[in-house]
Amino acid sequence: MEITRTDKAVTLTWENEEVSEGTLVFVSSSPTLETNNEPVFKVTSEINHYTYETKDVPVYFFLQTPNGEKTVISERILPLQSVFNFRDMGGYESKNGKHVRWGKLYRSSNLVNINEKDAELLQKLNIKWICDLRSSSEVKAQPTPVIDGVENKHIPIGTAKNEETTLPVSNDQAIYEPLMGESYRVFVQSVEGFKEIFHEILQDTETGLPFVFHCTAGKDRTGVLAALLLTLLDVPEKTIFDDYAITNRYQDAILHEMGGIISLFSNESEKLDLETFRPMAEARPEYLEIAFNEMKKQFGSVDKYLEEGIGISATEKAAFQKQLLE
Repeated sequence: MEITRTDKAVTLTWENEEVSEGTLVFVSSSPTLETNNEPVFKVTSEINHYTYETKDVPVYFFLQTPNGEKTVISERILPLQSVFNFRDMGGYESKNGKHVRWGKLYRSSNLVNINEKDAELLQKLNIKWICDLRSSSEVKAQPTPVIDGVENKHIPIGTAKNEETTLPVSNDQAIYEPLMGESYRVFVQSVEGFKEIFHEILQDTETGLPFVFHCTAGKDRTGVLAALLLTLLDVPEKTIFDDYAITNRYQDAILHEMGGIISLFSNESEKLDLETFRPMAEARPEYLEIAFNEMKKQFGSVDKYLEEGIGISATEKAAFQKQLLE
């Protein structure tokens, strides 16, 4: 199934084998359907789409089959005006056939340029807090604006608190691929940071969720945290890597963002070709694989990294899954 959006409407499209005839379609602006909601459409064999006229964000489609089974579908990428790569991690199927709840886990690029309308959307999504994974120098150089009712917490991954950011700058593209691999190994060592993040969301899921986490591009540090969250929810590794790869749609935006970062944290007076940094803008599966392999090397598996490295108990994992899977 696929959701597409225009300025005035949202369309849900499906293959015939995906949705059985007689399925009822409901629409809501909330990830939880109210009992008094009436269906807006009944699926027939002749039609494979339904268009709902609205400018609202987000929109959730609820599908109820004739035998009573229910499925929720929403937009993976939310159309924010001032922020790119803002995504809802809901809808992914776990190994036991359950699905991650929509409207609970959000990932993004940095929010430094968020405008008033998009800030209002974060409030509408009931996001409790922002988890900023950037270094202290990145945060100081590009702070996130205050959003009323949304707490902003700085929990760096890949650097210690108050550690300065440094960037090797060169026109030699060959240096950046191994640099990215080394960065992902360093992320795995950020156990204390991950402990703090998971403490926030596991100790009280009612106050810790929904939340949004981000770094600069929403790719590397954000990608590793997203992978850990989905692993904790028993989402298959292939799905995790597919989610990671979505960021590749934003390579040009990431390169533009990197141009600003490079100018902030390098002393180079020579004008550099941004294309040189393309390897750092790509969400290559081998990058995430390096992080996973490092976890497996140290603990035997990614699950064991979560359990023994970060310290997530079986009870906490079960409570997290109860809250996030349906």
